[in-house]
Amino acid sequence: MKKFVKKLIVILIVAASVAVLYAAAAGIGYLVLKGSRPISDGELAARMGELVPAAAEINEIIWGKGLPVDPAADPPLESVTGAQYRLVAPDAAYLTLDELRAAIARVYSEPFIREHINFVVFDGDEGIIREMRPRYTQMRFTAPDGSSFDRLGVDITNKGFSLTAVIDPSSARFSHRAVEWDGLWWDSDRIVVTVSETYNGVTRDRELSMRLQDGVWMLDEATY
Repeated sequence: MKKFVKKLIVILIVAASVAVLYAAAAGIGYLVLKGSRPISDGELAARMGELVPAAAEINEIIWGKGLPVDPAADPPLESVTGAQYRLVAPDAAYLTLDELRAAIARVYSEPFIREHINFVVFDGDEGIIREMRPRYTQMRFTAPDGSSFDRLGVDITNKGFSLTAVIDPSSARFSHRAVEWDGLWWDSDRIVVTVSETYNGVTRDRELSMRLQDGVWMLDEATY
């Protein structure tokens, strides 16, 4: 019995020691990651110079005026409530859902797309009060020669919002890492950057989140 108690005490001491060491290592790891700089301000400004103009276009498509409608499309039906889809113009920047998905994925991170964009653009949302239909869908287009193929359709009842924020990408500078616990260790693939934004004629600093994805920094937050 005494031997068992001694072994139990030893096991508990070892477990407690391991826990203390792990906690100390985790604390040190957090401080090291929090204080580290994964990208220089010059590299950051260059990357934002690519992302900001592309995001401005994508923002208009998602939340702003949307893609243009085919001039030959039928007018709105007055007796119908809810979404009404019409083919996008043949000279629109994107003509299929796959093209639009790819364009969005070149700007925003996968988690942000999954949590904040998909339901608006592609999936819709079954809300408690009313269902929100997606802004875009795939429609079957029949050409004058009888051939048919898929083309992007846009909800003409969705008028979007006026997006007036203008970000100066050259002003981007690193602020800090957004260190997060993943259950076993610290996750450090997200950073916060500071940029100069002009909104309604007023210029001020704004913080934006970015995420490292497959070795490339992506926007993890909308820029409108």
